[in-house]
Amino acid sequence: MRPASILIHGPRGAGKSTLGPLIANDLKWSFYDLDRLVEQEEDHLIQDIVAKVGWVGFRQLERRNFDDLIARVSHPFVLAVGGGFVTEGERFEALQEHFQERIWLDLPPQNQGGRIRKQMNQRPRLTTAVSWEKEFERLDLRRRPLDAALATITLDATRSVQELHQVLMRRFQRAD
Repeated sequence: MRPASILIHGPRGAGKSTLGPLIANDLKWSFYDLDRLVEQEEDHLIQDIVAKVGWVGFRQLERRNFDDLIARVSHPFVLAVGGGFVTEGERFEALQEHFQERIWLDLPPQNQGGRIRKQMNQRPRLTTAVSWEKEFERLDLRRRPLDAALATITLDATRSVQELHQVLMRRFQRAD
């Protein structure tokens, strides 16, 4: 039996937005990226939204878009959420309730910079850390326990997206 809906979570650069559409396509489901939903609603990129309303305002927009998506979509789907969304305590239970499979793309902090290096000027900082590396470490310390607690599947995101895709599709096919 295939899962009711699938959540993909993990840090920046883990491959959520790349892996999600591949899984959704194979399952013939819809794919949603919470960051893209916020950007579409606001008609601005995340860094512009954060510059305008701050991280607190951005998190409110995330929550609203998540709640709207859950309320309006009645069929199974794949959803990718940014790393910070899992830390939203009030949404943790909703994520457990609405997503039978919750895939954590576990990418250690030392691997994140290399994955997003070309996008760093387009991504707003989340902390006051003196470097991106320190920021990744701080976020990992805070988020790792929550990601681990939420996950029904943990994948080593240092592997290629193609490998991760194959692992997941074999798993879901066995479940049929």
